[in-house]
Amino acid sequence: MNRKILAIFLLTILFTGLIPVILSQEEGKSITIKVPAVKRTAEGGLEGSVFDATVLVKPGTGRVFVDTWPLSELDTQASCRFASDVAADILKVSHSKYDFFYTIRADSPVIGGPSAGAALTIATIASIRGLDIDPNVMMTGMINPDGTVGPVGGILEKIMGANEKGIKTFLIPSGQTVIQTVDGTTVQTVNVVEYAKLHWGITVIEVDDATDALWYFTGYRIKEDKPPAKVVVNTDFIKDRALSEFVAVEKLSNAVSQKLKSESIGFRDYQALTEFLNRANSNIDTSKKNLAEKRYYSAMSNIFNAKIQLNYISDSIDLIINKDSTIVKSKIESAQKELDEANELIAIESENVRGITSFECLAASEKRAIEAEALIADAWKNYYNQKYFDAVYYANFAIERAKTSKLWMEVSKENSNGEGLIDESQIKYNADQRIEDARLSLVYAQTLIGKNTLLDQSAELLQTAESEYEKGKYAAAIFDAIDSKVRSSVSIEVWSSGEDVIKQRLERAKEQAMGAIYLARKNGSEPLMAESYFEYASTFEGSDKIASIILYKYSKGVALALRFLEPLENEASQQEIQIEKTPILVNPSSYNYVGYFLAGLIIGLVIAGIAVYYRRREIYK
Repeated sequence: MNRKILAIFLLTILFTGLIPVILSQEEGKSITIKVPAVKRTAEGGLEGSVFDATVLVKPGTGRVFVDTWPLSELDTQASCRFASDVAADILKVSHSKYDFFYTIRADSPVIGGPSAGAALTIATIASIRGLDIDPNVMMTGMINPDGTVGPVGGILEKIMGANEKGIKTFLIPSGQTVIQTVDGTTVQTVNVVEYAKLHWGITVIEVDDATDALWYFTGYRIKEDKPPAKVVVNTDFIKDRALSEFVAVEKLSNAVSQKLKSESIGFRDYQALTEFLNRANSNIDTSKKNLAEKRYYSAMSNIFNAKIQLNYISDSIDLIINKDSTIVKSKIESAQKELDEANELIAIESENVRGITSFECLAASEKRAIEAEALIADAWKNYYNQKYFDAVYYANFAIERAKTSKLWMEVSKENSNGEGLIDESQIKYNADQRIEDARLSLVYAQTLIGKNTLLDQSAELLQTAESEYEKGKYAAAIFDAIDSKVRSSVSIEVWSSGEDVIKQRLERAKEQAMGAIYLARKNGSEPLMAESYFEYASTFEGSDKIASIILYKYSKGVALALRFLEPLENEASQQEIQIEKTPILVNPSSYNYVGYFLAGLIIGLVIAGIAVYYRRREIYK
């Protein structure tokens, strides 16, 4: 055999052997995963069941199609929609760049519920990245917005159903190894891991989040750029202002206190204003403590509140003594003047957004200017209704809001040097995506929970974001949409959770916020607002863990606020997250690739053999 024939022979074998492997890894692969569920028996009890979910992800525009039979409940359909969002978030790809197709088939109606969310998320990730999943692995668990796997019911019944399908490994949410079962009036505590191994030979494993589960299903892990063990977060950029403002507010407190003591006003008015003075001094004391602990943003927040209270006291005394409504009118006009100056600075900044630092400051400034505008409207309303004390309070609030709006424009000017320009159309596109994300999270949370305070806040913030978007305040719309989504997410994550779970969520939220700040810095920006909210979150860790979780998640969202910018023409989009095969796990899907390759080699041998045969016949002729 000459060298030419040998080369053709070997290349044919190699190429044919690799074709199936290459095709098996293509993007947009159809993935079918078996999902455990429960169904009602004829006697009214529950038993395990398994349904097939097929997921296909293709390039598209963010649409989600769900086809179920028998017809499923609304929360199952919502789980499909949410799984697509979480999968895109985990892989750090834009949801709007794909269309998602979910086909669910069951032998009989299963009880609706969110427990399929985690499995659907895994299948979605596998479809986007063209990964094979292990048919011997099954899981149950709700998917939380941050990718963690939430608790579910009916675990033993689901494992029993999985056993009938020959499943060897069953994944459950972290913390659900020990459960309680009810048989009539008897309540038993069951260790699921031990029970499943003893009765069915199934290995039950707890998983914290979807990335853990992905490893068991595919043998792949998410490869992320992890931050150092300790990321230093500080707000030194506002230190000098905080120190000078503290000195000023102490002087103001002394002056107002003296004014309250020296002026002749009625006893009731004196009591009411003294109560305001006590609140102001409490804020000053807290700001002093925050300054000592180098929490400069938090100190500024305390000082902000103290100034509103102190100026309200001073103006109220003038109003009581002089009985002159022009005092109120003048104060409202002063607020409008401050707002006009802030809006002029915002207009200039919005045409010259220079990276994440400038964008964050613009968003913060826009939000505060919008709040000031609403407060001024409230002040005029109360003024015309002759509710002068309420009017003067709103006016003072508006003045301080407008001043902080101007402050963030100054911070931007001082800290946004050397970053690239961001086009307004990019910010608009991002705002549109963030609002849609927030809307999805709210609907999903309402489907699961119904109604609570956090979801009311989420709905209000979403409405505000939509209004800001219509007014062209896209940066502010992004911030409020992020805040809305955070509150929906937290309402799901802490739903029926105990103190231990909430502590875990707090640590995770803090770690993720720290990682987001690290990534923003690595990309060449200093996320000042994200750092500010991170610091502010730390002040609530001991007193209000839910508030702390919200602020840490908001910090993360702000740090990653511009992650999905619509790329300008001839500009590369941001790099997606990578996945890597781990050498620890030998997954049956690995054997699939070997099988594909061997099958290809056999086909290649046949084709190459035939080619050599006919080649020789031609030679001998």
